[in-house]
Amino acid sequence: MIRIPGVAAILSALLLIPTALTHAEEITDKFEISGFARIIGGYLSHSSRRFEGYTDEFSIGEQSLFAVQPSYSFSDKLSISSQFVAHTSDDRDNGLEWAYLSYRPDNAWHLRAGRLRTPFFIYSDSYDVGYTYPWVTAPVQVYNNYLFSNFTGASASYYQSGNTLALNLEAYYGYFKGDLFLAGTKVDVETEVEDLMGLVATISHNNLSLRMAYHQAQNETVIPNVNALRSILYSQGFNESAKSLESSGQVYALQTSLSYDTLNSFYKAEWVNIVTGFEIAPEVTGYYLMAGRVVNDWTFHLTYSRSEYSDVMMANELPMPPSGNPQLDQLAGAYYQVFADTPNGKLDSYTLGSRWDFRMNMALKAEVSLLQESRSRTGFFANSEFSPNEDAYLYQVAWEWIF
Repeated sequence: MIRIPGVAAILSALLLIPTALTHAEEITDKFEISGFARIIGGYLSHSSRRFEGYTDEFSIGEQSLFAVQPSYSFSDKLSISSQFVAHTSDDRDNGLEWAYLSYRPDNAWHLRAGRLRTPFFIYSDSYDVGYTYPWVTAPVQVYNNYLFSNFTGASASYYQSGNTLALNLEAYYGYFKGDLFLAGTKVDVETEVEDLMGLVATISHNNLSLRMAYHQAQNETVIPNVNALRSILYSQGFNESAKSLESSGQVYALQTSLSYDTLNSFYKAEWVNIVTGFEIAPEVTGYYLMAGRVVNDWTFHLTYSRSEYSDVMMANELPMPPSGNPQLDQLAGAYYQVFADTPNGKLDSYTLGSRWDFRMNMALKAEVSLLQESRSRTGFFANSEFSPNEDAYLYQVAWEWIF
């Protein structure tokens, strides 16, 4: 992948957009280029913690990005689309985000194959396109747990609309190999997901929309240090302890959301539950509730969000150090440390935000979030020190652009 580091590179790319668009339109009427950009600044009111990369120094290098989306139509039914993204964050790779072949045999069916967005949530397809939602940052308790944004495979969707009721069904199948994100941070492990499949159903009635989704996959995650420890435990006869360190198996995810939108107000709720099937990656549940009001070109919104991990279950074969046996104490210490580092807390947040659509394709946003974390092992407040409770305010501003 081509890496374009830093905010300066993104700003330079923005200056070239008008020329690039004009040139593309002159080549052929079947070839189109669209895109979007985000410049986001943030500040965390905590002197010794990090949240989503933010610290107590104002930064625009954590979530800012620039993207272009070339597409070519072979006919009115067959086309190819792609998206290239440049991120300022070191946690996100620059380059090809998705690319797929699209076929629409009629108005009801839509078939796609290639590198696709994983349809976990309401805003999965447009998560990077901040212009499409009111927040500066979508609730991390839902959108940043155990997840990957794309997969390689195929999907089929069917849409049917009546006088008052509309139904959209989507089924997909594929695989994923790459980076895994836990609490918004890239995890240094080798992740491979096979037999990834899911079904998404969206039912809309007038202003009300209900979305339900089920996903499952066979996860093969290699954690080198944990794998070495597990092998030693098996060799020493501590089979239950070794088994509790397994990092491969079936993964399941459930999602549901409810939306109600009118011309001047909107209400949304989204809930997700992810079950990994192995002890060192506990079950996590996240949700948010949001209400908003639109006044002319202004939007005001309030969101409450929460995520919570289940308790982990360790084996009880190994004695707690000190036992009088130095080698056994070292082995037990390494085993218990794995679970000491496993997320087990909860994170609550209260977000108040505003948005000003000062142009048809541009918006300015500002929001403040009160973050309250208990047991400090959700991973969101990144720091090596342990504290039973943490509070902080996150202040953010953003400029959003689509073209």
